[in-house]
Amino acid sequence: MSHRRGPALLCLLLATVLTVFAAPHLASAGPPAEPAPPQSLNDENIYYEETPAVQIIPLTDLEPVDTLAATNPFWIEGGTLDPVDPAEMETILAECTLEDNTIVRLYATAEGLIDGAFSRPDQGWIRFVRCYNGEGNPSAFVANPTLTPFDGVMGKSGFLLRSSTALDYYSHDYYWFDEDGTLRMLHAWFDPVALDLDGDGTTELVWEIAEWTTSLSFYCQEADGTVYEVQTGVYIGGFLEAVEAEGPGPVRLIFRRYDSEAGLWQYHALTLRDGALEVERDIAYVPATLEDAISLPDPTAGWTALPHVSITAPDGWTMDGAGAAAYFDLHSQLWDSPFPSPNGTVIVPTDAPLDEETAYTVTFSDPETGDSFSWSLDAEGVCRFDGIEGNCRLVSTSAGSLPAYCYDVLAIYCDASRTARNYDEQGRWLGWDLVEDWTPIQ
Repeated sequence: MSHRRGPALLCLLLATVLTVFAAPHLASAGPPAEPAPPQSLNDENIYYEETPAVQIIPLTDLEPVDTLAATNPFWIEGGTLDPVDPAEMETILAECTLEDNTIVRLYATAEGLIDGAFSRPDQGWIRFVRCYNGEGNPSAFVANPTLTPFDGVMGKSGFLLRSSTALDYYSHDYYWFDEDGTLRMLHAWFDPVALDLDGDGTTELVWEIAEWTTSLSFYCQEADGTVYEVQTGVYIGGFLEAVEAEGPGPVRLIFRRYDSEAGLWQYHALTLRDGALEVERDIAYVPATLEDAISLPDPTAGWTALPHVSITAPDGWTMDGAGAAAYFDLHSQLWDSPFPSPNGTVIVPTDAPLDEETAYTVTFSDPETGDSFSWSLDAEGVCRFDGIEGNCRLVSTSAGSLPAYCYDVLAIYCDASRTARNYDEQGRWLGWDLVEDWTPIQ
């Protein structure tokens, strides 16, 4: 999570990622379309017949987001900001230390509750969240939460609590402290990434990019610190098709929506610029196509035992082993996502070298036969797979998310294993999913 990616490169990568989904949908839209105009990489594969009308919506027309952590508790009541006695921390599950030496912990109490608390330098412990209150089946949360620092999201530095839900996807809570010590937070659902949408050098937090979500949203921040949530479906709807990136400056989000009355796919655009949304409806747009994608069969198909999984970080640290929930999370990045994209995982050949200084390497091994399969991914989406000659570029994950999200997931697991108490000092998994005697997800 600490590796920075250039906003321009991310936006260019996003344009490549998302245009891949156009061809199959257009094929099912009805009669063949008119011949497409000439395309080139220089014009981002986009052609406009005329300039569409633009609707301007100032961010100040939106309701500001209340970021106070005290008014945004976790799903469980009882997570208010209250002092806590360290003696209540029966089992410390995970811990991270921020740059200012603030310590954050997830812990289980003797009563079987799971809470989170922080201690600012030279201050006592304050509980900020209750993750499990002892009622019902705890497996949806306790099987696989992670607690890691983050830096650079909307210009903030703080900590990220990532946890699974009963719906088999992961939610993400970003916490940070104001200069006066006030704890604030933002909640994002599936596949969040930090992208600089308005070109001001500070990233926005974008999530629900995958097509199955049909509801891309993002948080943005005004100069006075006011945070707004933009739900793009309110203004134009549809699926995110691509991102126009023409050098420095704002990017242009292109959405695709099917008009059932006309029997055609329509394209719309949304741009964040100078504190306002620019909405363009029914624009002329020609999507790019991708013809050289490489098939990526599941190497674990036919294995009868739960594979052993490890992740090696760029600095050589290895997360050696994981519980079932973590394995399925990692495996679903490339295969068998609970929410699969129509195209599945998409990778293409590339001549770009793999950046060993930022690359994570994942290895799945069969505990019964000793067979193994490894793949690597660097911060720019370049990847390498056992059994495939040369390097590839990850265009989209099994769920249709960005390679940047997949990369961040690998970083989260490695970073969490350095301090989670179900790993030893060498990063080896100790065989329980967080709390002893609780059965891991199968």
